[in-house]
Amino acid sequence: MKPKYMTEDGMNDGIARLLVAPRDLALSGAVVIPVSPARSEASAAHRALYTKYRKELKKMLDDAVEWWAYRTQSLEEEFGSAKEARVANWAEFPAGPVSDPTTVAVIRKYWLACADLNARETPPVAPESFLLQWVVDEGDMETAELLSAMPYWPVGLDGDGRWT
Repeated sequence: MKPKYMTEDGMNDGIARLLVAPRDLALSGAVVIPVSPARSEASAAHRALYTKYRKELKKMLDDAVEWWAYRTQSLEEEFGSAKEARVANWAEFPAGPVSDPTTVAVIRKYWLACADLNARETPPVAPESFLLQWVVDEGDMETAELLSAMPYWPVGLDGDGRWT
């Protein structure tokens, strides 16, 4: 699959960066799951939540890609140049289509839902694996490319080391 929005190296770097990013917060008390199960080995509850995530994410990403294309087209009309339009769009929204706030909200919602589910189900699943690695494992590189443009996961930690 040839990436649409970035180079293949850029996509792979983004995937790798996001999959290890939560480990940076272990010293701050974050619960980091060092080895996450494959989807087929996860609990039924994790698999069911993932199915809901993928359905909701697909709708949000479809809308985000449409929003991105509309912005690019509008900027092209304004600047008279497709290249200038793309540069301006990326300059304003460096995460590309996943800059769309509703897409960010879906990603955050399912990170927190996965983390909550981990308190009740075993084996625990790393939220970053749930959100991205399982997408890669399915071979859905179009979605993985879009997600890989995020500079960071849209979550934080509270004073007790819980994801917020």
